[in-house]
Amino acid sequence: MKNTDSNTNNPFQEVVVNDEKTIFEIVPVGHPYRPIRSSILFVKKGRLLFKEQITEIEATSNTIILFDKKYVYETIEMSEDIELRLVSYNLEFIQKIALKLNKLKVYDNLKRQLKRSFTTTPEELELFWQNIRMLNYYIKNFHNIEYAREIVENYFNIILYHLVSITSPKHHDSLSQMTTQQAIAYNFLILVSENYLHDKSVQFYADQLRISIRHLSTVVKEITSKTPNEIIGEFILNEAKAQLSSTTNPIREIAELLKFSDQYAFAHFFKRHLNISPTQYRAQFK
Repeated sequence: MKNTDSNTNNPFQEVVVNDEKTIFEIVPVGHPYRPIRSSILFVKKGRLLFKEQITEIEATSNTIILFDKKYVYETIEMSEDIELRLVSYNLEFIQKIALKLNKLKVYDNLKRQLKRSFTTTPEELELFWQNIRMLNYYIKNFHNIEYAREIVENYFNIILYHLVSITSPKHHDSLSQMTTQQAIAYNFLILVSENYLHDKSVQFYADQLRISIRHLSTVVKEITSKTPNEIIGEFILNEAKAQLSSTTNPIREIAELLKFSDQYAFAHFFKRHLNISPTQYRAQFK
């Protein structure tokens, strides 16, 4: 995402609601990006195809998707008839309401979901839609309504609790259906998504999972058809593309962020995967 939000004229910016008309102001199409806020996307109609890190996800009618700002995304396709609402929020906002009513556990349950995309019924989606409409009304009229903050917090809590009530049973069902090998591969992917900016060593991930490199490599290859090194490389490449296309950070700083020995090693890695230099890639977005 760009480093700005839509609805910047709204007096309350801790939670922002975008629709299909304004989403392109914050979500670029055609290259990876890292969102500045975590979000919940509600698709009422149409089709959306995007990548989260290295996983391609399709969302159709009555789909809810969780976006985490620590991940890199890429919007691939969006149908012309799409109807959506994107509810984006600051971490500080979540922490404030958690301190008031001890709701951080609810938020943590949501973050730990195995799946990031959920299909619900039209009736249930409509309930979310109505609550989002009311949430957005009080956001837009924040300074004109007494106790607007409390009302915004309560509507957000309604959405959050309703969402957790849907996702938690599906999360437990998915975990119970996993084989041991699938669990290893899943936990490896989670670890990589959380640590690839800090450690690129397969040994690190094997140690975290308390298995040998050989066993990890065999299982990951069997489940994903990719080696651990290939998966780690994809995460790093997506981050590099997001940094080059969405920031003005010098290439030297990006190389340092991604833990390359110098910018030349980074350029070699980038060109080996894309047949284009980091400078040439960045020039496409100027």
